[in-house]
Amino acid sequence: MATIALTDATVWVGGYDFTGDINQLNLNATADQLDVTTFGSGGFRNRIGGLRDVSAQLAGFWSSGTSAAPDPHLSPDLGVADRVLTAAPDDAEGSVAYLARVGKFSTQMFGAVGDAVPFSLDVQGTNKEGLIRGRVLKAKGNVSATGATGTAAQLGAVGTGQFVYCTLHVFSAGTTITAVLESDDNAGFTTATTRATLGPITTTGGTWAARVAGAIADDYYRLRVTAVTGTFQIAAAAGIGS
Repeated sequence: MATIALTDATVWVGGYDFTGDINQLNLNATADQLDVTTFGSGGFRNRIGGLRDVSAQLAGFWSSGTSAAPDPHLSPDLGVADRVLTAAPDDAEGSVAYLARVGKFSTQMFGAVGDAVPFSLDVQGTNKEGLIRGRVLKAKGNVSATGATGTAAQLGAVGTGQFVYCTLHVFSAGTTITAVLESDDNAGFTTATTRATLGPITTTGGTWAARVAGAIADDYYRLRVTAVTGTFQIAAAAGIGS
């Protein structure tokens, strides 16, 4: 696999796209190191994993005045749990994506005289799913008709004890939209199965689909709009985790 330059990283939190505001994105997944060394360890420390966590840090340039600026999306919901986050090193459909439910727990704004005004936002996981690795199914774009949207992704089969997760971000809303996450064993979706329903949705924000338990042999997934009135600007991703 070739090394890439991080030039088009994307992060969606709830119903806001921070991509055009930030120039730094750090995504962290950790597990506590628990020392279980005993006298019989042969002189080496033994460790096991403890509580796990997920966090992210965003930093960029502050602006205000409209809903398309980061300022209205930084502090109003500070401390609120389960905001839907999707981050990807590239916003193209099929790109690797990371999904989590987070809370915004710290934000900083403003700096030194003469500088471009900075801001930073720290978020941390607030739910048991942790960090889910998947793929972008639908790049940010407008939808005003029913049918499959975006690109189908081959996520792989879902084993026993694993789950399928899906995120749907609405950046601008028409009247109402409903979408489904479908799976199949082929890229043509000739025998598609609905795995989760998202909606009806009538406003901007992020939706986290109820997790779907394995085992599931299907390995292709796509987003399909089943009902829509008006034009919605959306993005979506799906992944498999424990």
